[in-house]
Amino acid sequence: MPTAHRILTALAGRRYLARDERTRRFRLGPAALDLGERARAVLDLRHIALPVLRRLARETDETALLTVPNSARDHSVCLERVESSQPLRLSVEPGRQLPLHAGASQKALLAFLGPEEIDPIAAGPLERLCRATVTDGDALRADLAAIRARGWAISFEETNVGVWGVAVPLLDEEGTAVAAVGLAGPSARLSQNEVLDHLERLREAALETSAPFGLEVPELTWP
Repeated sequence: MPTAHRILTALAGRRYLARDERTRRFRLGPAALDLGERARAVLDLRHIALPVLRRLARETDETALLTVPNSARDHSVCLERVESSQPLRLSVEPGRQLPLHAGASQKALLAFLGPEEIDPIAAGPLERLCRATVTDGDALRADLAAIRARGWAISFEETNVGVWGVAVPLLDEEGTAVAAVGLAGPSARLSQNEVLDHLERLREAALETSAPFGLEVPELTWP
């Protein structure tokens, strides 16, 4: 019983539980309710995004991804993916986590988080996942500034050998990234014209996914 009481007290201290002053019984607190709302929002986002990702993957014949920040906001989580029909393709399992400094979808999220979340990541250490992973904090900050300016992220061999990625963020009313819609595939199939075409389709997919939630998609510019 003392152990159970300590656990309940700790949960109450973190606002996952609240104690009724009259009955002295515990009930769900505001933090637990907030967690439940966020979980429901994630499930709703996944439900809305899946048919959009299927169409995006069919139109581009590349792997389409929906990515969100994890609870600690230092990694991404692959919420959903629809793979290309090509025999050579990128295969990503839903639930896979990657650090936010590596890869297009991850950097599309990180670039639109707050300084309090960017600064600890840029301060390092920055793990090298592949030959082109950004491992210098100043270089990462410059890359993120460029992503914010143009509204989209791109990567070449930052997480996997021979793999490129392009991604667009979905933003809340404060301009903070909630999710990212991305495409990924072998670098042998990527050209400048294809990047432009993919960006147009990505923005359309992001707008369609974001609309039911009142989210925004930044204007995309080509440098």
